[in-house]
Amino acid sequence: MSNLELKTYVDALLETSSVAAHDISGQVHVMQFCVEELEEHTSDDGRKYLDRLQSSLDELTDIITFYRSYIKKAELTGEEVNAFDLIEKILASVRINFWNEFKKVSFKTDVGSEDWKLSVSCAEVHSVIFSVLAIYLEELKKGQIDEFEVGLTLKKLDSQHCQFTLVSSKPVEKQIFEILDESSSPGAKVVRKNLGHEILLNSPLYKMEVTSTKSNFKVSLNLKVLNE
Repeated sequence: MSNLELKTYVDALLETSSVAAHDISGQVHVMQFCVEELEEHTSDDGRKYLDRLQSSLDELTDIITFYRSYIKKAELTGEEVNAFDLIEKILASVRINFWNEFKKVSFKTDVGSEDWKLSVSCAEVHSVIFSVLAIYLEELKKGQIDEFEVGLTLKKLDSQHCQFTLVSSKPVEKQIFEILDESSSPGAKVVRKNLGHEILLNSPLYKMEVTSTKSNFKVSLNLKVLNE
């Protein structure tokens, strides 16, 4: 399939997603109206269920609002990228895929705003870095997640190399970064996660080092993807 054909399919998918989000949003407005009307005809005992419904509607509205914004900004094409913009788009992808977990993580980024010319596609770099974050968050989901902070950096090392790092006080097993996730569970999001992970494991352009102790966890990923 040519790049032009692939872009057409992607554009069609984004258009379908936008239409679906619009239609779902319309139904949410109807449900919201019904909740407001029912509040005047419901006993105190029944009001707690309306409150739960209202909370769910608010959450659904937030998801739709963010997703409609995300699909307009998520496109990554070409072989030139702004470092800050790249990280922002990666975090947007993480938020879509880990909506509940994202609320409990405070991402502190240290990224410059310079433009970089790449020797590979922007989409490939996006997929690889996304996979690192997805693997980490997917493993954390197996336990209880309290609010915590994750530090992210992306910096240029030389004309060919840049480095991405993830630092956290919440450690996970290092081995999960060494093999592809073969889980069949839909909740594991293995397709999107493994897309970048497989590239990372098999391409000589990416070198990853993971260190983990009881109180400190760090992933350092060197990417030989610059063409400056």
